Amino acid sequence: MKKLFYLLITLLPLLTSCELETSDNGDFDGFWHLVCVDTLANAQHQDLSQKRIFWAVQLHLIQLRGADRKDEGGDGREYYEQFKLEQNQLTLFNPHEKNREAGDPIVTEEHLDEIRPYGINALTEHFDVLLLNKDEMILKSSTLQLQFRKQ
Repeated sequence: MKKLFYLLITLLPLLTSCELETSDNGDFDGFWHLVCVDTLANAQHQDLSQKRIFWAVQLHLIQLRGADRKDEGGDGREYYEQFKLEQNQLTLFNPHEKNREAGDPIVTEEHLDEIRPYGINALTEHFDVLLLNKDEMILKSSTLQLQFRKQ
């Protein structure tokens, strides 16, 4: 009986410290296909529906992939960013290249062009969420409007 008591005392903190992290992102969670980008300054419209550029959203991270696909002559690099979604505001920050061997290096100002194909033009980017439902999302930054379809 004494051994069981000591075993429980030892294991109880371990069992109570384990938490499952769940997402409360609602419709924002999922695999989003960037289908068009509108440049606000000159009303230029770019149809990307035939390109395979994606934002994959889960918990507090967005994985950016597809813009540099190896089968389209790119180098196959992927990126990820942290985000905050509050009311109708989305903030992306702390971008990193997904490269485990190099320690997932942070994207710096001199490498900002690497994430521009995903509609991100700043290391900390702010978007107004104009539309977000289970099928479609429209985001507007100070320079671009991005339209996504959920896959």
